[in-house]
Amino acid sequence: MGKGLVILVILVILATLGIARSAPLRATVPIAAVVCSATDTELTLEFRSSGEPIEKYQRAEVVGNQIVVRIVDAVIPETPPSASCVDNLSIKAEQIREFAVFRIHAPAYDGDITVKRLSPTSIALVVNKTSASARTSAPAISTAAPSASKKWKLDVIVIDAGHGGKDAGAKGVNGVYEKTVTLALAQRLRDLIVHNLPGTKVVMTRDNDTFVELHRRTKIANNANGKLFVSIHCNSMPTIPHPARGCETYILRPGRNEDAARVAATENASIALEQAQSTYTGLTEEELIVATMAQRSFVRFSEAFASLVQQHAPRYTGLKNRGVNQAGFLVLVGASMPNILFETAFLSNPDDARIISSKEGQEQMAQAMLQAIKDYAELYQSTLDN
Repeated sequence: MGKGLVILVILVILATLGIARSAPLRATVPIAAVVCSATDTELTLEFRSSGEPIEKYQRAEVVGNQIVVRIVDAVIPETPPSASCVDNLSIKAEQIREFAVFRIHAPAYDGDITVKRLSPTSIALVVNKTSASARTSAPAISTAAPSASKKWKLDVIVIDAGHGGKDAGAKGVNGVYEKTVTLALAQRLRDLIVHNLPGTKVVMTRDNDTFVELHRRTKIANNANGKLFVSIHCNSMPTIPHPARGCETYILRPGRNEDAARVAATENASIALEQAQSTYTGLTEEELIVATMAQRSFVRFSEAFASLVQQHAPRYTGLKNRGVNQAGFLVLVGASMPNILFETAFLSNPDDARIISSKEGQEQMAQAMLQAIKDYAELYQSTLDN
């Protein structure tokens, strides 16, 4: 093939890619109707499009006294659809960027919530019904509080020891592996929580040297009805030894700087060891924004807990405080609870590696995380009480 022909082929390919990138990625689906039905045990709200397939929707959330359903790449018509099949049912619809957002208030229904697909053009929200007698026999203020308290009580904490098994993570200047340090910290933190916070259940995403896919970690947390997700890691620089040092805590948002992007890329590299990598296909910056919006109701709590971790960890360990940052960590995507990723220390720094790989240093760090959880629990409870 001649040089001129090769150049022509390359230009054609680039032009094709340019066209593909400039074209709309997906159609916008009008939500034309909300159909309501109810039985003695459950309420069903069916969201129907005007005929186009509904490609994506998100897990329903409880925000205050409302159930929030978000349909992705959908629009609400000028006259928003509404429905009424039971007393005191109200539905508010609003457009937030590419989301059709429905806020449902149904006082008699506050049990288990599911969203399921009925057909290519419709999805349904199904909510269990609570006892009517319990609601009518006492003032509203006293009946709502126990339900909310039970639903949001900080009774399950999920600890995620980063990496594991064939995924060793970073290797320190002293030869220690990240997976070994994170597991030791997670196990010690678990023991401290069990001893100091009786009544709090601790769920571990891994409790030994095994490999757990990133998407399975938040699935474990969600299935356990976790109220707080703590993913523990160790930082590292591309070249070792390196002077960078200290601890930093991340929340799920698009990265604000190159350093945050580097850390996220390093931790996200674990997917290369997974067999079903198609799970993460399409997680672009746009998809990450969608994921963070889904966690919007948890951001304030995630930020508060991250700040507490950064307050206590340097004080207990003497490590440098690198602050709270944000980046697109795959392990946090999908967590239906406040969540953080904690980079405890730099294994590429000799001093940091010595501290975080020692029994004394790990005890100090675990105590710091415990204190952060205690302070967070007080803040969390006071917020619920108010």
